[in-house]
Amino acid sequence: MAEYNELKKPSSWLGFHRDGLIMVLFLDLLWTIIEIGTTATVVGIPAIPFIAFVMFGLTYWLVYKKQRKLGNSMKMAMVRAFFLGVVAGLPFSVTYWLMVFVFAILNQVLPKSQGVSVKLPSNEQFNLGKFAIEFKEVEHLLKLAIEQAGKIPSSKVVDNIEFLRARREIPVELANSLDQLREVRNHVTHEVGINPNAENLRLLKKLQDELRAIVKE
Repeated sequence: MAEYNELKKPSSWLGFHRDGLIMVLFLDLLWTIIEIGTTATVVGIPAIPFIAFVMFGLTYWLVYKKQRKLGNSMKMAMVRAFFLGVVAGLPFSVTYWLMVFVFAILNQVLPKSQGVSVKLPSNEQFNLGKFAIEFKEVEHLLKLAIEQAGKIPSSKVVDNIEFLRARREIPVELANSLDQLREVRNHVTHEVGINPNAENLRLLKKLQDELRAIVKE
């Protein structure tokens, strides 16, 4: 069965993975110590661009991995990883430290501030909304597939999946995966504190593509 995550305390600060921000903070501190030691000698100064590049690479890799775990798309994770990599790689920079401090403060203040009309959604809320929208598309594609087979679709997703499975209109593996995601949909819809994870979203997108191909045949 496809996995789903229980709701936990948000691990993101304004859309950035909290643990990723903190890990890079320690890297930036180490980079500053190394940089200070390097510039103590004239010979070490040429090494600064190399150290900055290494810092950028490490930051990019760490942040990208963490953002993907948050459910960010590959493109969004790359953009955020690149941004933090550039900030963290700046020589003698306290910019990154200040940015993390501001992120932490805003993450605590914004939801609680009186008069704030817009509250940034948590990553869990974003995943839940995206999953619901994408699953609606799956329901629509299932109905189109049944209509394409010359039948009237049911209002129940489980019946539509079973009909297409029995008629061999869709592969058994596809039908099983659809059943798994249908169960996840039931959990996130009817149970408090349950949210889809990044793996659910990726699988949902894959099944959408497979169903579109079948409908267009």
